[in-house]
Amino acid sequence: MVKGEAEKVCRLKKALYGLKQAPRAWNSRIDGYLSQKGFTKCPYEHALYVKKSLQGRVMFVCLYVDDIIFIEDDPTMIQDFKQSMVKKFEMLDLGLMAYFLEIQVK
Repeated sequence: MVKGEAEKVCRLKKALYGLKQAPRAWNSRIDGYLSQKGFTKCPYEHALYVKKSLQGRVMFVCLYVDDIIFIEDDPTMIQDFKQSMVKKFEMLDLGLMAYFLEIQVK
């Protein structure tokens, strides 16, 4: 607090991790980004996004809190998606999925 300016407050330009509004801000940001990249949100499962390529391939992206799972059988499309995500967001590539929600994936 600055002396003589006790009535002033700071406005955050982004949500901080751990605040109540952070998940909503993150979801809004990733939703806008995926929509911009040509993904459509599934009307029945709001955490699932789908993108169809011109060649007829389909890519699925599933969000769970701050984790992203994506599925596609074309390695080029996966690599392009990873590179675009790394440019826009701070993220780690944890490789192939082994466990999700305490379910082993093979």
